[in-house]
Amino acid sequence: MITVRDGTVDVRMQVSAACGGCSVCSQGSGGETVMHDVRDEFGATVGDEVKVVIPDTIRSRAAIAVFVVPVLALLLGYLAGFLLGEGLGLNPEITGLIGGLASANIALLGIRAAERRLQRNARFSPRVSAIISRGRERP
Repeated sequence: MITVRDGTVDVRMQVSAACGGCSVCSQGSGGETVMHDVRDEFGATVGDEVKVVIPDTIRSRAAIAVFVVPVLALLLGYLAGFLLGEGLGLNPEITGLIGGLASANIALLGIRAAERRLQRNARFSPRVSAIISRGRERP
């Protein structure tokens, strides 16, 4: 535990193979991995070792949002642009490329907006599930 605020904590994490790069954690100034704004109902203090639970709904939705949605948007945008280009007498490959890139970017903006909305929902937030050991602040 590195920072305690009113009802939330910042936790220094050990990165494991189970970490899928979901962007819940970030790199700290010293190269450490830190998870910010973890809900804490146990009253943890700086230096405590805690167990953090990330709800499974985050993992499955994050995987779909990050991998499936942009690819589908890219393909559908390309198809729409290609067909529109043919119908208008323009180069269908160029219009398909523009349509694919535009729709993929719109999908990414939508994912970003959904991420912000979910961050405010406690059901999807990482939380402290137990205090493993009490400690004191480390230098």
